[in-house]
Amino acid sequence: MPNTLSEAADLFYAAGNKMLAGDCDPYAEIWSEGDDISHLGPTGNLCTGRKAVFEQFTRESGMGFDGTLVADDRRFVESSDMGYMVCMERTSGMTRAGEALRIDIRATTIFRKEAGHWRVVHHHTDRF
Repeated sequence: MPNTLSEAADLFYAAGNKMLAGDCDPYAEIWSEGDDISHLGPTGNLCTGRKAVFEQFTRESGMGFDGTLVADDRRFVESSDMGYMVCMERTSGMTRAGEALRIDIRATTIFRKEAGHWRVVHHHTDRF
């Protein structure tokens, strides 16, 4: 489990790449186990609560995307038990239908320290 906010962000995007490739299980390791988590992703669906958030990740992991997701221009702010990162998410690759895809979006990820480790409690993205 991550001890620094930067490590947590690295794990978040490593898990995000696995999710896009069809495996959303690694997200369970970085997201909070609390039921107060939320996700407002690129599909525009606001999901609140662990069940709804992971149902959305399951849908997204089944979309058949072959590509990469990276976070550029990462900026962190943290206190002893809460922190956030703002960045530019850059996605590129191919859809299952063979369509080339390149998307740049703004992202904010909020973390909470739980049992000494940073866990995600909210992720928000939007196109600009």
